[in-house]
Amino acid sequence: MPTSGWYEYYVVDPDTRARSLALAVYKPCDAFPEHAVHECALLREQIARNHGRLPVEWLDDLLREQLGTLYGLLPRGFSVAAFLFLILRAQEDAPEGERFRAPAPEEPLRRAVAEAMDAHGFQPCRHVDPILDQVLFYVATGRFVRPWSHFARTWSVLKWLQYLTQQTLRNEMGLTVGRLKAPRPVSLVARFFIHCDPVDPFSITRLSIKLCDPDPRSLLDDPEDIHSGYRD
Repeated sequence: MPTSGWYEYYVVDPDTRARSLALAVYKPCDAFPEHAVHECALLREQIARNHGRLPVEWLDDLLREQLGTLYGLLPRGFSVAAFLFLILRAQEDAPEGERFRAPAPEEPLRRAVAEAMDAHGFQPCRHVDPILDQVLFYVATGRFVRPWSHFARTWSVLKWLQYLTQQTLRNEMGLTVGRLKAPRPVSLVARFFIHCDPVDPFSITRLSIKLCDPDPRSLLDDPEDIHSGYRD
């Protein structure tokens, strides 16, 4: 039985309440309902710690600068959804109760990024929150060491975004952004609904989740599939 799944990020229009798909992320293993709910809780905690206003402009500025006219073709709310993806990627690398990927002089990529940030006076150069600090590292990697221009002829924007979160070209086990070329059977579709402030599109007022089977039907609609731990 497959244990993989899709995480779908929808942005909810504050006026019409219409939902639009901003990003799809493949979960290659451990795509269980309780894990998806836990990851939603982690995102909510991160949002709450920042009073609903994550620094999405880090990523949005990078996309605007790197993609040029392609930026206008991105789905509505892409920057917000992709920022949440980066947070979960950072969470995947965080040992329980410890700072993850502590800066080490022998780590060439981190050293190259730090030197480039210093040379260009990039601000902020660090963040006190270790998860957001790692997201900042991803963004700086895309700006200084792995710019879009190096991959534009052969890669999609989504593959480039994924590479910013990896140490090497080899795809690591973990969340993978974008649809795969060959569809694979999944056990779960987790739909995240991002409610943004009507004035500030980077301010998240609410984050909710709906758990579905591959069809997709809500897991909570069938009495046989109702588990108290899976509820939003």
